[in-house]
Amino acid sequence: MPSSPRPVVPPPPALPGGEIELRPYGDFIDWLAASRGTLAVSTYNSGKVALLSARGATLSANVWKLPRPMGLAIQDDLLAIAARHHVLVYELTANCPADLAQCRLKAAYHTGRLDAHDLAFDSQGLLFANTRFNCAARPSDRVHFARTWQPWFVARSVRRDSCHLNGIGVRDGRLAMATAFCQCGVPAGWRTAERFTSGILIDVQGEQIAVNGLNMPHSPRWHESRWWFCNSGEGAVCTFAPGRAGVEEVAALAGFTRGLTFAHGRAAVGLSRIRRRHILDAPPVRQRWPALRAGVAIIDPASGAETGGVEFVRGGREVYDVAFIPERP
Repeated sequence: MPSSPRPVVPPPPALPGGEIELRPYGDFIDWLAASRGTLAVSTYNSGKVALLSARGATLSANVWKLPRPMGLAIQDDLLAIAARHHVLVYELTANCPADLAQCRLKAAYHTGRLDAHDLAFDSQGLLFANTRFNCAARPSDRVHFARTWQPWFVARSVRRDSCHLNGIGVRDGRLAMATAFCQCGVPAGWRTAERFTSGILIDVQGEQIAVNGLNMPHSPRWHESRWWFCNSGEGAVCTFAPGRAGVEEVAALAGFTRGLTFAHGRAAVGLSRIRRRHILDAPPVRQRWPALRAGVAIIDPASGAETGGVEFVRGGREVYDVAFIPERP
């Protein structure tokens, strides 16, 4: 008997607007202006994607409303955004960083309730962290997702978030690293694990745990022969070099760190003011800082010094991801 056709679920439109108040500090505007690019920031709890650019001494923010935007990924002229039940792929134009409405929606994949987190492009196309099903997957026109990799400690039959696999990192065109809150194959196990010390980096190709003992890690990124990631509950940015023992904390920041990208000699790091008594509330970072910030910090990767940033004073409390869009010709 032939299967029923998959229902068509229209993608959510990117709507202009959304209240947001920004406070730049340090050399953020100078850095962004010199880069001549655009910094994309997703604030999933407030349902916004902010596109930040600068010309001279003026910071511009173009804000778009989407349902629960999380992971962002850039490849050539493509911008991918995870938005609740869809993964959206926009074709960038010269005006796109200033006006998302002028970009063509090239693809809109209906994923359903998969809780897609990180996005990344590898040599074969787009990947996403399928957090509900504990795997890395590709979007598909025929099914909700096409599984590409799953950690060995979670059975494929498990259909509920067990380890909170949230981050994926690509190296040399291949999926190579993932972050999760614990090594657990029991449904909802990450919620009962000691998440302040059970976080892991997973070596995807080696099928082994590369680093353990982390505090709710996110955002693995390969840069200058090392893995960089957010040790989020510590408010830290850390590095791990394959073949070397241990993790180096490069920077400590006043926020729950999540979202990481590199551009024009700096690392841009997302910061969140996680709500108290929330599942992601992190006493360790609260103990380090009297007050937490939401926004983006920029750090010097060589020294770890925070040279500037932008704070979301109003209109965004919890950043998920940041991505840099180079100037379009």
